[in-house]
Amino acid sequence: MHEKVTLKHIADDTGLSISTVSRALSQTGKISSENQKIVFESAHRLNYPLSVSQTPVELRSSINIALVTRHYTGEFYASLFEGFDQSTEGTKVTMNLTSVSHASKPTLQIISDLRNSQYDAAVIFLPEFTAADYMELLEFIPANLPIVSIAPIANPVMDTVTFDNYRGGYLVANHFEERGFKNLGIIQGPMKQSEAMLRKSGFIDYIHASDSLNLVWQFNGDYSFRKGKEAYENFKHSDKKPDAIFCSNDGMTLGFMHSAIRDGVHIPCDVAVAGFDDLPTCELYTPTITSVHTPYDMLGKKTIELIFNRLKQNSNSQHSGYTNLVPVSLNVRESSTDLSNVFRKYYQQIP
Repeated sequence: MHEKVTLKHIADDTGLSISTVSRALSQTGKISSENQKIVFESAHRLNYPLSVSQTPVELRSSINIALVTRHYTGEFYASLFEGFDQSTEGTKVTMNLTSVSHASKPTLQIISDLRNSQYDAAVIFLPEFTAADYMELLEFIPANLPIVSIAPIANPVMDTVTFDNYRGGYLVANHFEERGFKNLGIIQGPMKQSEAMLRKSGFIDYIHASDSLNLVWQFNGDYSFRKGKEAYENFKHSDKKPDAIFCSNDGMTLGFMHSAIRDGVHIPCDVAVAGFDDLPTCELYTPTITSVHTPYDMLGKKTIELIFNRLKQNSNSQHSGYTNLVPVSLNVRESSTDLSNVFRKYYQQIP
């Protein structure tokens, strides 16, 4: 039978006192970072019974983080996970996707069980969650499972890292004005979700502040391709049609453009279009699609930084509702280029 490793074994191995070893392993009292590293390296080498959560984050060999979401088919979720995966490059982090879409357990139970599944932390993207849901989640999950949300809510309870959705809508309206469009429209996302409300607010606030712009058409969407098609049918039969339309995500943008082009509508000559998320399809579609660019790798890096801070505290307590906004930009493509530029681009090629 192997002899049980004790603090004395580590003290003998490191040349430090038993009290120093004890302070290092319990992370209490004053001890230099160099001695702390020596003690933990010895503890791991001698197989001292030490849980991962006891080991300082900078001394761990790997850190496993779950990205928890309601995963659906489509480019958005693939792009989101790819961005987070890219953000782990050069780090000790392994990111794993955990979907609660078709799970038999309640969402709160799945997140709570992550600690028992050897996960060190969790990132959640559950846009349907309310402040009450987050409060319940914070009471339900283990204190030693750091967790951060990447879905904004109007009254943030949990610390959050998210895109500047308001700025995205604002940029689209500004772009339409610069291109000379006057009468604008919007296909909004589900208004129970804060990011949809923020995108709409940024767009409409810019219009209201401008003397030259008018909001003449609105349609209530849900981010789906199908709703984008329904929006086109509504647009088609509207008495006053907009010159340019902001679609609150790329899924609805594609649905709208698909139906419009099949119906003989020329984009942007008959109506200009801009989306949100800048998914890979935006560069592959014809015409290419103007869209608000959301850098998922930067979102991942900022989120992991916050996770590391919580791991260093070895606690999930003291959420203040702090929100870190990741900046967005607008990638301008053919779907919103004004008519003069369209004609110049194509007719200059004619001998």
